[in-house]
Amino acid sequence: MTFLPMKTPKAFAHKLAHLQSRAWLPSALLLLALASVFIFGGDRGHFYRESHHDARSARSMAIAENLSVKHNFLLFPAQTLGADGEPAYELYNRVPIGGYALIKLATLPFGDSLSAQIYAARMLMLLFFAAAAALAYLSLRRLTASPWIALTAALLAFSSAYCLYYADLISGEAMIDLFALLLVFHGMVIFEQEGRFLQLLAKTCIALLLGWHAYALLLPFIVFGLERELFKALDSSSPNPIRVLGSLIRNRYMALGAAALLFGISVLTFNLTNEYLALNRETPLTDLPSIQAITSRAPDADTYSAEEIARYLPWPAFLERQFHYIGAMALPYFFSPSSVERTTEAPSRLFVLLGIPVLGASLIGLLFVRRHKILLVSLTLSGFFWMLPMRHNTAFPDQGFEAIFHIGVAITLLSLVLLGLRRLSGERFIAALSAVALLAFVASGLRMSQLTNVTQTSVNHKETSADLESIRDMAAEGKVIWARSIPSHAVSPAIYYLSGRIVIPAETALSAHSPDFIVASEYLAEIALTPRNRLLFLYAWDDYHTHITEIIEASEPVIRSDFDVYIHDKTLMYVKDACHASDTVAPFFLAPFPVDENDLPDKARQHGFENHDFGFEENSIRQSGERCVAIVPLPHYDIARIHTGQYTQRADGSTVHLWEGEFHPTARLINDMLRHIDELIEQAGDPLIRSDFDVYLNADRLIYVKGICRISDTDAPFFLALYPVDENDLSAGSRQRGFHNLDFNFQENGSRQSGERCVAIVPLPDYTIARIHTGQYIQRADGSFEHTWEGEARLTEAAP
Repeated sequence: MTFLPMKTPKAFAHKLAHLQSRAWLPSALLLLALASVFIFGGDRGHFYRESHHDARSARSMAIAENLSVKHNFLLFPAQTLGADGEPAYELYNRVPIGGYALIKLATLPFGDSLSAQIYAARMLMLLFFAAAAALAYLSLRRLTASPWIALTAALLAFSSAYCLYYADLISGEAMIDLFALLLVFHGMVIFEQEGRFLQLLAKTCIALLLGWHAYALLLPFIVFGLERELFKALDSSSPNPIRVLGSLIRNRYMALGAAALLFGISVLTFNLTNEYLALNRETPLTDLPSIQAITSRAPDADTYSAEEIARYLPWPAFLERQFHYIGAMALPYFFSPSSVERTTEAPSRLFVLLGIPVLGASLIGLLFVRRHKILLVSLTLSGFFWMLPMRHNTAFPDQGFEAIFHIGVAITLLSLVLLGLRRLSGERFIAALSAVALLAFVASGLRMSQLTNVTQTSVNHKETSADLESIRDMAAEGKVIWARSIPSHAVSPAIYYLSGRIVIPAETALSAHSPDFIVASEYLAEIALTPRNRLLFLYAWDDYHTHITEIIEASEPVIRSDFDVYIHDKTLMYVKDACHASDTVAPFFLAPFPVDENDLPDKARQHGFENHDFGFEENSIRQSGERCVAIVPLPHYDIARIHTGQYTQRADGSTVHLWEGEFHPTARLINDMLRHIDELIEQAGDPLIRSDFDVYLNADRLIYVKGICRISDTDAPFFLALYPVDENDLSAGSRQRGFHNLDFNFQENGSRQSGERCVAIVPLPDYTIARIHTGQYIQRADGSFEHTWEGEARLTEAAP
């Protein structure tokens, strides 16, 4: 299939000239390209990456959630409960509130659904990404007098890996700040061409309400502008030093600088006042966190290790990263040989080698620019005017989003190259190139969506988000201690979901103020307040504390050592009745060896076990009487042997085991599980549905049982459609189809028992069910579905 009819070169050139005459066409093509960003955005109502991208997004969502009149618009992602019972804020007050206020406004209509709030915030970020690209296009259209050059340069510059990877980063300092930067640049262009100063002043104030990056563009623009005005004054027939100085002071560039400085100081003063009040007026002004962030040029030792500081902060490493950023920003992601993860971690030699000539060519090309040179010079250097003073922060790979502020280099070089090509080949050739740029932009966006949006991480985050939403609803306005023995993919969502209305007591405050709830990844069925959750569960602190104590006192340790080790429901408990901080400083190691090595992740098979090293503080419940307890969930596969203990590391890098122990739990675990499952099935009576898997109904759960099964029987996903008696019991999204869909995978809900019997257990909703339709399915190559088996049971009649 061809998208363009086959024509002679002369006829095709005539067609392009006809298209060129339509001034609206480049703008329409730009809107079409930018619309693809929203289409590829897909289902992003959750945190779907295990990276700093999601950690920053979650933190920003928490800051926006907490932004309120109640706290005088203070910016903080979390608050802790001190030993004195007073809340202490984790302050993040060093940026303007504008970006976070916009995130707050975007999420307000979706107060009942946190997933919808995340989706709205991501769409807001994509909207600012599109607006920034549109501003670049409008500015270049004015500067080059060619809509086709403007379209081509804007699309290519915004199709880089960094732009697309961080396009949906929820932050007041990424896409919102990039939009603010290009808003000021657009104001500069109009000012230089038409002398309209007030619009530049208004855009500058708006930009400074959204972020500080505008200063990186304003500073060179004002300095070079004043320098130009100075040379003009000195070139006059009889320059008078006093008149020259007076003209500079009254100059519009000076007025712009003064206005920007005063407006920024007023915004910062508002933030500092909030910090001062939040710290109970007891902290000297010079010790306020934001002042320290401004005056300090040493990286935060609490954030970065000494090894990271030594590795990333020296000038050679810093400059290498900047050249890497420039090279990555100059190449559409579709043509990039490096993965997006590579662009956010160690510098790529390819991008470094590309970035050096790209920057050099941009600076050399600027020497031949006659008109509006000050604009392009300021835009090109704005990235360095930000990166260099902020080296203590921008040198580190977790600040990869800062790369987008080098976009000025890409925009300048592309514009200069395209202007040269137009002079050689004419406007028609540029119009043809714009089609290539559009395809490169769309293809880059599609590649990015395929790389990052359809992953197991995304699936895990969806389940985690659902769990945390139910936890937050139940524990609203309470005080929660977050037991951080949770999967890594749950960390970022929890930063957001457990902030705001919920106070997390500091470790030092536990002895003085017992929390109301605890969040943990182990499932203690008897006391779980969220029994239908899949990965994380909520417990009342008193019940949890009592239950753990009862388990310990009613059980015998499976390993007796420095810490006694107990086992309960695929969970290990490390207990020491009288322990001190020194006992818990050394890290623990936990190596479960599986019965079937195929159950291990690929990266763990080479040494035959899955290593779960952990620190005590991350997994601990410090109880009264100085008893220390750490709780660590085990993998879901059958375990043949557990090797665990504590170790310390010598100066030469070798390790010494402080204590260790070993246990063979397979027979015990399987027997306990078999006995429990047999009891549930016996209580259920006859199967509710007889099929490939027999389905039993016991209380509020369905039990899927197959006497003899193989892995192939459990590979296919299960579907479970529940039709309620009262359709009002369904969520809004489920009502349109008339049933609640509880599709699940066997690996998440089931266990393989001795004798090759397979059992999966699925909790049911608490509303009255009229009909159950369930079974298994596979997806054909053409996308259609085939039921491998299915069954239906009518429990009661639906309401008329």
